[in-house]
Amino acid sequence: MLIFDLEYKPFPPLIIFYDDQNSRLAESTLRSYLNALLPFFTWLDRYSNYQGKRVKWDGESDVVRHAVDTYLRDELNCSVVIKDNYSTVEKSANSPSSYHQFISAANTFYKTMIRKKIYPYKTNPLIDIHASLGEDLKQTGEREGKPRMPAVAGTEEPIHESHRRWTDSYFKITNEDWIPVVIADRDLPYQVYKAGDKVRWNLREKVIARLLFETGARASEIITMTIGAYRQRRDKLEAQVIDKGSQKVRRKFIRFTDDTLILLKRYVNTERKGIDPLGLTFDQLPDSAPIFITQRNTPLTHNSWYRHWNKAMKREGLSLNPHKARHWYVTNRMRLIKEAAQSEGELAKKMAELVVYMAWRSGEEMLSVYEHFFTEEEAVKSIDVFQNSMKKQEQEYLKERSSRRKKQKKKQVETVEIPSTIVDDIQEDQDIADLFEELENYR
Repeated sequence: MLIFDLEYKPFPPLIIFYDDQNSRLAESTLRSYLNALLPFFTWLDRYSNYQGKRVKWDGESDVVRHAVDTYLRDELNCSVVIKDNYSTVEKSANSPSSYHQFISAANTFYKTMIRKKIYPYKTNPLIDIHASLGEDLKQTGEREGKPRMPAVAGTEEPIHESHRRWTDSYFKITNEDWIPVVIADRDLPYQVYKAGDKVRWNLREKVIARLLFETGARASEIITMTIGAYRQRRDKLEAQVIDKGSQKVRRKFIRFTDDTLILLKRYVNTERKGIDPLGLTFDQLPDSAPIFITQRNTPLTHNSWYRHWNKAMKREGLSLNPHKARHWYVTNRMRLIKEAAQSEGELAKKMAELVVYMAWRSGEEMLSVYEHFFTEEEAVKSIDVFQNSMKKQEQEYLKERSSRRKKQKKKQVETVEIPSTIVDDIQEDQDIADLFEELENYR
């Protein structure tokens, strides 16, 4: 990849960074890092200021750190509080969602420049030196080149201490709790399939979309599946995948439907076979062969596949990234478990099975986050019951007052002097009855 500066000249630091990290990070992650870094380098060249001079990317650590601090405050609208040996970063309502990616990207960029001996100083301006020397921080994140995920993400063993104990970054994000998105629409998969039909998805895209919703797996886990990953499982409706937090060790299985298996084999024996120079079928392919490939007979990447997904979502007006299919799976799986459970023991057993299937490290925390949605859903149902009860009482009251009025008209009584308070009460009842009658006519 060629990256140019503002004068249209190649910019070696980012070119080298991309080349070096291309084998370490997922392509989608690396591109998001570049998208976060490019505005920063542009800002350095145009607007940075330290003691009356522009800040260079390869300046002294303290100077670069000052520039990053200013960029977070002025450009990304973050609140930065300087501590003794590090700074805390809090997002505001005006902070872009990518601010945390910038911190991770800048951290990784300077680590690369130091390892490649391109950055002239030994101290990484984005590293908390005092924290990195601590014993606790030897427990780094399990995803290579990425910071440790918070406990609620469920992908890594939690460290139940302050943020200083699970990140070595100088700029520490303190108010970003990872909360999964809850997708309650039961018809969502069919809306996605419909969107794919409108943009004429190939069989490959249709199969991947079905696997996303049927298995709850991440897109990257599905896209990188091999023929051997399917053959390793005894059950024909299961396959092994590489768990995101398992350091590329296959220790997680997914399960899908008969219909999807039929489509998967049809894709391999038709579309894929037509691209494969050897024309091998599903049963003939070696275990190492990727199931999903590009038109150039190369393994399909997340970025190449995502273009097809994004095109369909835009065509149908859906604001939906692929990861929401995973949240949709969890939400609806939990709903079915709750509806089918006959006892608390059965409910606990089924929830434990879900934790194992999803390969969550912190199962209880993940379940509690999703549980909040169902608590709200049950509260809404309770409110509906109460309001329907109110409506029924109103209708009964109307019926009763209407019946009383008819009886009063038929009954002949002597004219007597009635206290004004009683007259007012009767008139008030009559007014209420008339109001309900008008509401019924309006409906």
